Amino acid sequence: MELMHWHDTFSVGVRIIDDQHRQLFASINELIVAFNTEQQDEVLDRILDAVLTYTEKHFRTEEELMKTHPQFNVHCTVHRLFAERIGRMAVDFSKNKTAVAARLINDLTDWLQNHILKTDIAFFSNLGYRPRETKEDIEERLQLLTYRAKVLIAEDSPSERLLLKQYLESGGYEVLEACNGKEALKIFKTTPDLHLVITDISMPEMDGYDLIKAIRDTQPSSIYIIVATASMNREALAKTIHLGANDFLAKPVFHQELHLRLRNGMHLLRLENQDELIFSMAKLADYRSPETGKHLERVQNFTRLLGRQLIDSFPKLGMTENIAADIARFSPLHDIGKVAIADNILKKQGRFTEEEFDQMKEHAKIGGDLISTILRKTDSRSLQLAFELTMHHHEKWDGSGYPLGLSGKNIPIAARIMAVADVYDALTSDRVYKKALSREEAKTIIVNSAGSHFDPVLVTTFEIVENKFHQLRVELTG
Repeated sequence: MELMHWHDTFSVGVRIIDDQHRQLFASINELIVAFNTEQQDEVLDRILDAVLTYTEKHFRTEEELMKTHPQFNVHCTVHRLFAERIGRMAVDFSKNKTAVAARLINDLTDWLQNHILKTDIAFFSNLGYRPRETKEDIEERLQLLTYRAKVLIAEDSPSERLLLKQYLESGGYEVLEACNGKEALKIFKTTPDLHLVITDISMPEMDGYDLIKAIRDTQPSSIYIIVATASMNREALAKTIHLGANDFLAKPVFHQELHLRLRNGMHLLRLENQDELIFSMAKLADYRSPETGKHLERVQNFTRLLGRQLIDSFPKLGMTENIAADIARFSPLHDIGKVAIADNILKKQGRFTEEEFDQMKEHAKIGGDLISTILRKTDSRSLQLAFELTMHHHEKWDGSGYPLGLSGKNIPIAARIMAVADVYDALTSDRVYKKALSREEAKTIIVNSAGSHFDPVLVTTFEIVENKFHQLRVELTG
């Protein structure tokens, strides 16, 4: 029985309801895994009881929010009839699990598809929580629900291959099999949506080393490769990592460890894909500004330096490694709003008139509004940081900045970090209207702007890492 997969497009636009829907997905998937792996009866009973209890809680929360809907009573009736039906099936389940389990799980998954992903989204759309959708939107979302990630197994031992296949299919993966590296490479080249590979080292025709190298020659980063080996020889493992493997598993492979490794791999791939998307979006604006060169790469490194130094120098600010990393990740988006600025202003040779400068200043709000639109659909903490540094990186500590004239600590920390990084890079770069300033001149301007343009704490932090700023500036010239 296949697992279900949550996707952000399933959002109804209300955070508490989305959180409860995610929990229902997770609980029902837990029930499916227990059924697929033939867990003991008491385990199935415990999980089913948790699903039913949480479903009742979810219905109460949802009905409280839907009171103003003209079809409120109809929706409540649907809830009640479903609860009664599942309750009767749960009683039957306690008497004969083998006969009832599959039917019960199918009813629960069908309900998720038809009630949550169709009825709930329609109701909350009517109440204005999210845009109305077409029939095609709904069908696309249902396809995402049943999507199964593909995993390629390259293993010459039939018994080892069968064991891995059973483990993976019980976890909801679609499995592709190869008995050697040559066959695996052929499958890899003809399966564009394949991103997970598990390979043995010792195989006929083409071994694991050559397979890893061939994959990396074709796809440098979008494939997560796990080496499964009975040998824990350090030199062999080091060689696989050097060739491009991401992780390894010791044979015999344990079911839970396998799924944890794959889950971590998929998470890392998503982060890498997000980073690529972020840079691609940012360069839409960057390509239109001929003077910027490697501006995006530099400010990303500058923001990372400032964020990490804050952790050590000013721990009371609450900066963490994760937050510092996210600020750096999203920093290339800070000028995304420039895609909407006219070329005659963006590429003007010389200083702006007052009217032109007012138009240029709009890029901060345009970029912030763009990310805000995505943020409302996902409620992502990381995107909140992206919104803050994009919307507010031209605010000033004394309140004289734009677009909102925020001052002091009312300016989000992400934007305060972005401001120092952005201005330093502008000062030390050639522009159509000026030559780059020297290292000493740029440092003096930033230090003298503490308390007026910049947060004094960020200026102190900048002084600590200024030498590293300069080194990066030299390395990433262009």
